Amino acid sequence: MKLNLKLSKRPMMIAAVAVLAMGAVMVSRSSHDDSAGSLDDAANRACSDFAAGYPQARTKTARLALADRVTASSGRTGNRQISQRAVDVGRTADDGSTAWRDSAEALTTACRAAGWQAA
Repeated sequence: MKLNLKLSKRPMMIAAVAVLAMGAVMVSRSSHDDSAGSLDDAANRACSDFAAGYPQARTKTARLALADRVTASSGRTGNRQISQRAVDVGRTADDGSTAWRDSAEALTTACRAAGWQAA
């Protein structure tokens, strides 16, 4: 049994426009997610607290305390990158290894990209 399916040009054009629109929305969202964001007061505090506490955070307890302080500050920021990087720092604070250092560098990079400067 053979089915003949004929689509007129109009439904095909509507489908093509819908696909293009969805693609544009996805590209727009992905480029927005990668932006550095702004440095509001909460992001500035999170970055400054982290920079001040990082050199002394040599033990698991110190790393966890620092991560808690930074995550609390970053939780009030509108800067998605800094907020996410602070969560990553908290997630790796228990490790004390390469993951901790990598997440610390990622947070510092996000802070600097947003315009933060060490005092």
